[in-house]
Amino acid sequence: MPTALTILYVLLSVVLPAVLFLNARRGGKRGQPIHWTPTLKVRMYYANGILLLGLAVLTLAVWHFADRPFTDLGLGWGRTPYDPLAIGIIFAFLVLYGVDLFAEAGSPERQRQTREKFRELGFLPTTGTQYLHFLFLCVCAGVGEEIVYRGFLITYSAELLGDTTWGVVGTLVLPAVSFGLAHIYQGSHAVLKIVAMALLFGFFFFRTGSLWPLILLHTAIDAVGGLLSWYLEEHD
Repeated sequence: MPTALTILYVLLSVVLPAVLFLNARRGGKRGQPIHWTPTLKVRMYYANGILLLGLAVLTLAVWHFADRPFTDLGLGWGRTPYDPLAIGIIFAFLVLYGVDLFAEAGSPERQRQTREKFRELGFLPTTGTQYLHFLFLCVCAGVGEEIVYRGFLITYSAELLGDTTWGVVGTLVLPAVSFGLAHIYQGSHAVLKIVAMALLFGFFFFRTGSLWPLILLHTAIDAVGGLLSWYLEEHD
């Protein structure tokens, strides 16, 4: 296997999540939360969005120079017709996500708890103007993170670990854990949910070979989260 791809794999699956995890832990020990002004929020949306797109572009460039087709990373329609089990799992996820949102909409206590969690994070949009800027980050995360964590890490993990039962388990679990650790700043409880979502997304990609549905779904989930934050602040 090309050395450049192996180095990129280690950087994205081990080094980057470890750095983000340690940085979040260090920030928590200092006990000095960031004061998220509107200007700082908008800067973060664009800075993080550009960073995520940059990681995706780097991944695509290294993949291209290794003479590998982008369709192997999921940038195609994959293996059609799509596996019914993969579609069923994503559909079940959407149903559960919708039920959870509906339950929250009808529960003042759930809304209060979610509002407090969002305020602890601090960077989520609380106005319409902030939300419009936040959508840039949503699109960049949907594209960038799916290419990196699903397209590249799962594809390369599959090549490294093989198609045995434990190889497939490792192919799905390792990128999901890396993805979860990269979001440790949201708290350990949120990381567990993110890892679970990453496993479902990873299974879909593994069985279908296409990222496009996941990119759209990922972008939509982030956009709904930002919209919920704005809604809860407007109706406090």
